[in-house]
Amino acid sequence: MIARFMAGKLAEMENNFKSWMASPISKIFIGTNLVFAVLFLVSVPSFVKEYITQDAVSIGGKKYDLSDVKDSSPIAYSKFQSEYKALLKNTFGEFAQDKLFELVAKDKNIKPSEVLNEGLVLREPSEEEILNVYMSNKAQLGGKSLAETKDKIVGFLKNQQEQEHSRNKYREIITKYPVDFLIKEPESIRVTVDEKNNPSMGPKDAKITVIEFSDFECPFCKRSQDVNRQLREKYKGQIRWVFRDFPLPFHQDAMYAHMAANCSIEEGKYWDVFNVLFDNSGNLSKSNVDSLVLKTGLSKDKYQTCMKDQSKLKSEIDADIQDGQKVGVSGTPAFFINGIFVSGALPFENFDEIIQKELKQ
Repeated sequence: MIARFMAGKLAEMENNFKSWMASPISKIFIGTNLVFAVLFLVSVPSFVKEYITQDAVSIGGKKYDLSDVKDSSPIAYSKFQSEYKALLKNTFGEFAQDKLFELVAKDKNIKPSEVLNEGLVLREPSEEEILNVYMSNKAQLGGKSLAETKDKIVGFLKNQQEQEHSRNKYREIITKYPVDFLIKEPESIRVTVDEKNNPSMGPKDAKITVIEFSDFECPFCKRSQDVNRQLREKYKGQIRWVFRDFPLPFHQDAMYAHMAANCSIEEGKYWDVFNVLFDNSGNLSKSNVDSLVLKTGLSKDKYQTCMKDQSKLKSEIDADIQDGQKVGVSGTPAFFINGIFVSGALPFENFDEIIQKELKQ
């Protein structure tokens, strides 16, 4: 978990640095305020009956509580649990962070605000380090020379030192003062989602089936593909992945791209087309889609013949959209892991945690 935290903070610093390069008035310093919650994966709370029935809505004089939401709309209830989990994680995390800093500060007779910077001695970055940062970000510099940006680069590199020092301090703290989140696991909310003979990869008898509703033009869907590939690689032979069309109405080029992809199924080129469309997600004009699809080796005659029957293609895609809406899909990407709903382009760990639990059952 520390490794994931470190990687995330480094990525955050890099993004902040690039943002500054684009806008001279931006501040480059990220600060040393750490969000404690990200260091831990905690469980979703399990709501006992006396709590689940406290909050309610009255409709026409009849009272409905969360147990009714759970029965009639399991996806809505699942989203509620996820949002409650995030809120609870942040609340406990911030509380724990403050308490940890108080404990350390008392032990060392310093202020809580000084805990992470205790013992910090910044060194001057080498000329080589400065040059490496300059060359790596030269495209975003807008023609500025190394001399013009050197002071800011030095500040950025020193900030990296501060962040590394803070992370090391945090390791020491959580080793000396272990933190356990005493939160009960909830029951898994599952819904039945049909595959409907849609494109898939992985064995049919796999213990894990992931059904993805996605949109070739959706930037979040494109971002999720890296995580999806990691999951398929890690659980190769144990996971079956099914793709269902869900082009969003405000993505004007998405429907055509999905039609084109479906025209590649018969020739066994679907996943090749799938990859090339997501790789070019920001440029899916009809002419470019046609060009991209044919570059995968698809027969031009067969492709053009298939694309002529657009009413049939759209009908199949609309059926996917309707099936998704029936089980609570309202945006993309949306996933069902053995019927457990996961919404959005979430980190690898979120999916991995669910899959690990499913494999143990």
